[in-house]
Amino acid sequence: MNPTNVPYQLLKEITDGFSEERKLGKGGYGTVYKGEHKNGDKIAVKILHTEGFDDNKFNNEFGNLMMANHTNIIRLVGYCYEIKYTTGLAKGRLALIATIDRALCFEYMPRGSLENYLSDEDDGLDWPIRYKIIKGTCEGLKHLHVEMNPPIYHLDLKPANILLDNNMVPKIADFGLSRFITEEKTMITKNLVGTLPYMPREYIERKEISNKLDIFSLGAVMLDIIAGPTGRFRSTKMPSLEFTNQVQGKWKNRLQTRRNGPLLEAYCQQVKTCTEIALKCLEIDRENRPNILEIINQINEKEDIIGELPIDHALEKLPSYNNESINLESKLASHLNLNETRENQDHHNESCSKEKEEDQEEDQIIPMEHPDFPRDVHPSEPWILTSNMFGSVDILNCNTQETVNLIQGSYGPLVTAAKFIARKQWFVVGHHDGFIRVYTYESPVKQVKRFKAHVWNITTLDVHPTEPYLLSVGSQDQIKLWDWNKGWECIKTFDLHGLAYQIKFNPKDTHKFAIASLKDAQVWNIRSSRHEFTLSGHGYIVSCLDYFTRGNQLYMITGSWDKTAKIWDCQRRTCVQTLEGHTDCITCVCSHPDLPILLTGSNDETVRLWNSITFKLEGVLDFELGQVTAIVCLKGSKRVVIGHDAGLVITEIRHEKPGPSNR
Repeated sequence: MNPTNVPYQLLKEITDGFSEERKLGKGGYGTVYKGEHKNGDKIAVKILHTEGFDDNKFNNEFGNLMMANHTNIIRLVGYCYEIKYTTGLAKGRLALIATIDRALCFEYMPRGSLENYLSDEDDGLDWPIRYKIIKGTCEGLKHLHVEMNPPIYHLDLKPANILLDNNMVPKIADFGLSRFITEEKTMITKNLVGTLPYMPREYIERKEISNKLDIFSLGAVMLDIIAGPTGRFRSTKMPSLEFTNQVQGKWKNRLQTRRNGPLLEAYCQQVKTCTEIALKCLEIDRENRPNILEIINQINEKEDIIGELPIDHALEKLPSYNNESINLESKLASHLNLNETRENQDHHNESCSKEKEEDQEEDQIIPMEHPDFPRDVHPSEPWILTSNMFGSVDILNCNTQETVNLIQGSYGPLVTAAKFIARKQWFVVGHHDGFIRVYTYESPVKQVKRFKAHVWNITTLDVHPTEPYLLSVGSQDQIKLWDWNKGWECIKTFDLHGLAYQIKFNPKDTHKFAIASLKDAQVWNIRSSRHEFTLSGHGYIVSCLDYFTRGNQLYMITGSWDKTAKIWDCQRRTCVQTLEGHTDCITCVCSHPDLPILLTGSNDETVRLWNSITFKLEGVLDFELGQVTAIVCLKGSKRVVIGHDAGLVITEIRHEKPGPSNR
C-alpha cells in the first residue's frame, strides 16, 4: 500500500494543532505527534524542522522507507510536502517568502519505544519477550543489509529508534540518517551525526562508515535488552567470559522461580548465545564483528540444537487475558435470529435490544492482551487451530473452551499461516522466515518435516481436499505446490505478479484454486499451471475470499480494503452483488458450512452477517474487542469463532431451519 499525500491542515486537525498533549517525542530533525482521525484510526505524525532540515534529508528518509518493506521496519503510511508563500521583508525589500511544511506519517506504535522497557536481569520484561525483540530487530536489520538492493545502512540504531506495537513486535524507525550504499567498502563522512554511545570508535575518531557500524549499534542495543542500560558499562569491567557467566547466572536465578528442566536450560542457552553475539558485535576492530547473516545463522543454529521447547506454563500465566473468561453480550446482539430480515440498520438495533432482554444465553468472550489468531477449523472435530505473537500454536476445543498447546513458541519464528491436514492427523505451519514445518497433533506432538519453502514470510497456505497437496505463497514469490507423498517435493510453481493475501482450492473443481491478490481475485489451474481468469472490480486491495454455493451453482465472496465485499458468479465470471456497510477495510470473509450465511469482518470492529441466497444484511456483531482479524465456522454446528485485536469470541448463530450446506 503506497503512502498517501496528506494535507498539512488535516495533520494539524488530527493532532489538535500539534499540541503538547499529543507529543510523542522529539529528535534532532523533527517532533512526533499522535494523530487521531474522527473514526478512531491513529497514526504517528513526524513534523520535520524547517531549520537545518533540507529536501535532501526529507527525500532520504522518505525514499528509504518507501523501499523497505518488512514486518520489523516501521511502515510509512503518509507524507506532506507543501510550499506556502507569504509577503515579508527580505534585505530591506518587500518580497515573497517561501515556507515549506514537511511531514512523514507512520503506523502508530501504541507501546512506544524500546527505551521505555529497558531494565536489568532482575525485573522488567520476561526473557521470552526480550528474546523476541532481539530476533525481530536482527531480522529488520537483515532486511536492510541483505535483502535490499542496494543495501541500506541505518546509522542511528538505538532503543529510542526501535518502536513496539501492541504485541511487542519491534519495528526499526527513524531513517533520517540512513544511506543507500552501492559498494561494499568503507566511506568517510563529513559530519559526525548519530548517537555517540551507540557508535563505534572508527566512526567517532575517523568518521568511517561501513556495514559494521550498524552491527556495533546492534550489539549495544542487545546488551541494553539483555542486561539493562548499565549492562554495557558492566561488561567493560571484566573479561567477556566472566560477564557472560554473570548475566546468565542472574537470568537463571530469575527464571528458575517459575521454570525448571529443559525449558530453563533452553532459556539460559538463549541468554548465553545472545550475550556472546552482543559482545562480538562490540569488538573495537570492525573486522572482528560478525555480519548480520552470521548473527541470524548463529541464533537459528542454536534454536535447531535446542529443538522444540516444552510448554512454558509460566508464559501462559502472563497477563495476556484473564484466567476466567468474561461472559458478555454483543453490543448489538448476543445471538441473531436469521429468519427475520431487517429492513434497515435502525430496525436491526431495535430488534436486538428486545432480543437481549428475552434471551439469557451469552456469548463466550475472552479478552486477551496478546490474542490468539484463529487459523483453521478441523473438518470433523470442534477444534480451532490458533497461533499468537509468541509463535505458539494451540488447539482450542470449542465444546470445552480448553486449549492444548502444540508448539511452544516463546523463542521461535512468527507464525504467519497454519492448517490442519486431518486425514494424516497433522498440522502444517508457515513462518515469516520462509520455512514450513509439519507436525503430528496427536500426543506427543512430533515434527514430521521442516523445509525452506520461500525466501521469507509465508502469507497463506491451503490443503487440497483429496490429493496429498499443499499450496503455499511467500511474499513477492511464486506460488508453490508441494506433494507430501513425494517427501514434500515441490511439484509445480505458478508465477504470480504481486502479493497474495489468501489462497483457496475450489471445492467443486479441486484442480483449480483462487487467490486474493492486489485489486482482484485470480483463478488458476494446477494441471496447466495456467492463470484461467481474473475477477476485477474492487477499488483497492482484495484481502480475502471464500467459496459458497447458491442452489447448485458455485459463487465466490471477496473482501477488500475498499470497505466492500463482492459476490461473484464463478460460471459467468461476473459480479452479481456488492455488499456495503462496513466503514473500514474488510479483513476476512467466511461462508458458514451449514447455514445460508456469509460473514464479513472489518477493521471497523464489526462482523456483518448476510443471507447467501438473498444477499441481504441479517445482522451485525460488535463485541468491542478491536479490529476483526479472522472468522472460522464449525461444520455441524451453528458456532462461529471470531478473532479480534484484543481477544476471541465464540458465538452461535440461531437459525431454526438450517438451510443446506453451502460448501
